[in-house]
This record gives sequence, structure tokens and C-alpha cells, in this order.
Amino acid sequence: MIVSLAWRLEQFRNRICVPSLFRSALHTMGDLRLNNPFAKCPDVESVLLEEFQSAGVTDAEERLSRLKSWLSLPPQYTTVRVNTRLTTTEEAKDSLQRHLDESYSALAPQVLCHPSIPDLLVLAGRQSSSHVKPSLREVVVRRDCAEAVLRGAHVYIPGVMAAPKGLQAGQEVAVYGDLDGQCLRGRTRPYRGRRVFIGNGTALVSRADIFVNQVSEGCAVRMTEPLSGCPPLGGLEPSQLFLQNLPSALCGHILGPKPGDTVLDMCAAPGGKTTHLATLMNDTGLVVALDRSANRVSKIRSNCERWQISCVHTFAHDANEFDSLPREGTEIPDQFDRILLDAPCSALGGRPRLSYEQSAKALQSYPPQQRALLETAVRLLKPGGLLLYSTCSLSTAENEAIVAWALQRFPQIHLVQQKPHIGGTGRAGAGLDEDQRRLVQRFEGVHLVKEGCDYDVDTIGFFIALFEKDGL
Repeated sequence: MIVSLAWRLEQFRNRICVPSLFRSALHTMGDLRLNNPFAKCPDVESVLLEEFQSAGVTDAEERLSRLKSWLSLPPQYTTVRVNTRLTTTEEAKDSLQRHLDESYSALAPQVLCHPSIPDLLVLAGRQSSSHVKPSLREVVVRRDCAEAVLRGAHVYIPGVMAAPKGLQAGQEVAVYGDLDGQCLRGRTRPYRGRRVFIGNGTALVSRADIFVNQVSEGCAVRMTEPLSGCPPLGGLEPSQLFLQNLPSALCGHILGPKPGDTVLDMCAAPGGKTTHLATLMNDTGLVVALDRSANRVSKIRSNCERWQISCVHTFAHDANEFDSLPREGTEIPDQFDRILLDAPCSALGGRPRLSYEQSAKALQSYPPQQRALLETAVRLLKPGGLLLYSTCSLSTAENEAIVAWALQRFPQIHLVQQKPHIGGTGRAGAGLDEDQRRLVQRFEGVHLVKEGCDYDVDTIGFFIALFEKDGL
């Protein structure tokens, strides 16, 4: 289904989405450049510039500048996936809208059903404020905590690094994100390293609770004046709604498992895509979900329990060592109808990204892992089966170049059309011809910095390729 941008914006007519408003609202200190998450790793910036140039982008430096600005901002839309085994998308929309109406004293965000993804709800954030002034008391949080707050979260205790002496529950605080990870835990004096103000809130615990009494869980600061307009969605019904970025929710529909299928999720934690696959299968058939970390596998199990799913079998196991998986007494097959490979990657598409911390050398470690996993996936895929490869990276080396390698290495697989196809096409310069580039999806809405919003592109950076294995 093709839906015009005008229609989408009309549905959010009470919402203005202009990234420059958000950018001007951020108060900075030191040498912070908000439009450059790669300030600490210019070598990564150089890699991205080279990839644009290799793709034949004539204004490569301008394109990179827009990309950096885009990555530093949070998407202004939030997407929520519905457990359609327990409720309908329309019922979930109405329930979520009531929840938001009750939570907001002013105009609440509007909830819509996505026109092309049948189990996805879309919420637009409120207009970002450029007039919030920091409160006098300063709380410093980890960078990842600050990024979560910019997506609508409150501040939770594990993310707090510093708070002033005598801070009591109920007091107003200014929340700052530590961009370099240099703030020592328990600091009392104002932190003067590179930091960014992300909004004001109300402390729900005292400093002593966090740093003396060692309270380790719960909400530390409820954000009352966040700079980002993304809505807080705490208190959602966990068995019916799952916060998930749009491209991630798209993967399950593109792979399209059917009830009774056998499906392998090779890198499954924390289980968002796993639960989606099982839901699309109506909890019949078999989903084998693997992850190397036992702690991460426990998160998959927890999500399956919340969604009342029983067809998923989880294992703390390296997918590349599938043959050593203990399968005695199980129904786990040698090959699968569908395989999802959401590969380990550099996460260069994450948004907002206030400060990227990996080096260019670290980036080079991912393609070998991705090639090894793809080789295993092709072997484990039944003839006639489908294999979906995805990353949340924007690097050509992890995406188009991997696809081109796979097509050359494995003549028994080929790219197939993705439905729905919502993102853009693949980049040139990495070994894919024009027809092949049209078959992959790349989410990279850098033009939003200049042209405004659309919920199908104002999302995280992401890449999807769908392969079919030739039949017998």
C-alpha cells in the first residue's frame, strides 16, 4: 500500500516535527557538538565518508553532515507492536489512547494503526521545547541512560552516576548525560566534563538511597520537562504491547512464517523479533531461539512468558556451533523453513546516538562474524526456504557488501522481493547491481534534517535483505 506523506502528516496535524527545534533546546557545555556523535572517533567518520564516496554520492561531505545530525536526534515517532493473539490492533490502539489521555494534562499524543504493518501502532511525540531552563540541582546519568530518556524513558537508578549532597525525594533536578563516561559514580560536585542537558524532572529517591543504602532498582527521576517530545510509555500491558522500532517490526512480516513452520532465530536476544515470529505463527510449529549469553537468553524466555508463547525453544548456544546443540529428545530439525539472522553489528544506525565509542578497527571485526553466520544460515535453510538478514548498522561493509559476498559465495540463494517494502533501496558501490539494490531495504532518513518528518523513515538506521534458497 502506498500512502502519501501528506496523509501521514494530516493524521498528526497537531504535531510539528522539526528537528532544529529539538537541537536548539539542548544546552551544552565544553566542546560538545550535538550534530556529531563521532567526535571521539573521527576514524569512524572517515570510514562513513569513504563509503558515501564509493557509492558515487557527489555531495558526500554534506550527506555525512546530515547523517551525523540525524543520528544525534531521537526519532519523533514511537512504534508499539501488538500481541494479536490476545487482542486486536484496533482494541490495543483504543486502550493505549485512553492510557495516554489519562496520563497527559495537555493534549496527548495521537495513536494510529500503521497502514502497511497490521500489528503496529504509531505515536507522534509532542513538539520539543526550546525554553526549558535547567534546575539548579544537577543529576548526571550514563550516556545510554540519557539516550533512553530522549526516547521517552524516565531515569532509573542504575543509570545515575552523580547527584548533589542532600538530594531528597520530591526535589526538582536537572538531568545531564555524561558523553565521555568520565563522571565517577557517587560524585557530589557539578560535573564539568562533556555533558548534555536532557531535561528537568522530580527525584523519586534521595542521594542516600542510591549511593549509601544501595537501592539498585526503580525509578530515580520522573522526567517532567524532557527536551524530547517522545511520550513515556511506562505502565503498558506487557502481555499485549511491545515497544519496537519500525524496521524491527517489519522483519517478521517480510520473513512471513506460517503456522506450523520450523523457524531458526540465530541471534535472538532480547526476543522482540522471536515473539513476533511466534505470534505470526499463532504459537504453532517451532521457533528455535539462540543466543550465546545465558543472561540474554533469560530475557527471551521472560518475553515469551509475558506474551504467553510456548512454541519457542531457547538455548544459550553459538549459532555457528549449531551441530553441537543438544537435540536428543527434541523435535529440532536439521534444516528450517525460515531463518532470521539479525546479525551482530556495529549499531551505527542507533538513534539518538549522543556519542559513538567504537573505533574503525572495531568496526572491521563485524563483517567476518556476519559472513560466518550467513554461511551457517545457508546450510541450515531448507531448499525453497527464506532467510532474512538484517542489521541496525548503516555501514555498507556490513550490509550491501555482505549481501554481494553471499550471492557470489552461495549460488543456491538469490534475493527476493520484500513485502512490505517501506525503506529506501541499497547503496551502489558495494557489488550489487541496480536490480539487486531495489530488492534490499535501507532505512537512512538523513533528508529529514532538512525536510521534516515521516514515520516510515524517521526511525533508526537499519538494513534488510531477504534470500530464497533454490528448491530441489
